[in-house]
Amino acid sequence: MALTCKEGTLERNELKCMHYLKEAADLGHRDAQQQLAKTYNARRWNNAKEKSLHYFTLAASQGDAEARGMLGHNFMRAECGLTESLVLAKHYSEKYFEDEEEGDPYNNSFPAVNLSYTLYRLGLDRFERIMDIPGHSPIPKSLFWARRALKGDLKVETNDLVIKFISMIETKEKSRCTNCRKEAGSSPLKRCIRCLGAWYCGKECQVQHWKNGHKFDCIKSY
Repeated sequence: MALTCKEGTLERNELKCMHYLKEAADLGHRDAQQQLAKTYNARRWNNAKEKSLHYFTLAASQGDAEARGMLGHNFMRAECGLTESLVLAKHYSEKYFEDEEEGDPYNNSFPAVNLSYTLYRLGLDRFERIMDIPGHSPIPKSLFWARRALKGDLKVETNDLVIKFISMIETKEKSRCTNCRKEAGSSPLKRCIRCLGAWYCGKECQVQHWKNGHKFDCIKSY
């Protein structure tokens, strides 16, 4: 918040703050662009959301991790006047994690949740709800990012939703062999110990599924 001098003291002045932030943002300063975008995003002024989107986009183009995360969220939720685009939501959410030094490793649950949901929804849309095509399954990576989100600082209600999301996927997937589709029956299936996102009725199915493409889907779980 900008401070202005009045009778020898300093006082807070929001208009001055916006003025100087805009000057800095328009000169290309990334931190000012991000801060201005967040300020507009919290306001109900005319065109505030559009201006917020403009400055988030500028900051994201310069590598600002938080701005990238916000764009991922906005494209997934169709907010700030954007049309829903799961492809762009995935792009910006992945960009958040592109450089761990840019993203905050202790506060990255928000984009992790977005990425998990986006990957799952993309799988539903692209493959007509067939989620276990070897080499193209979103299940391991979607579970990976959901579990990563739980490691961070989520609001209680969001944390509960993520837990339910993981449980929903696991309950469905472990009911039959990921490779041959044989029902689990009375004996539990063997789980991939690396990604914890695929289940098999035996070693033969596990090896075959790995060769058929699971090696591209599998990602070491948290």
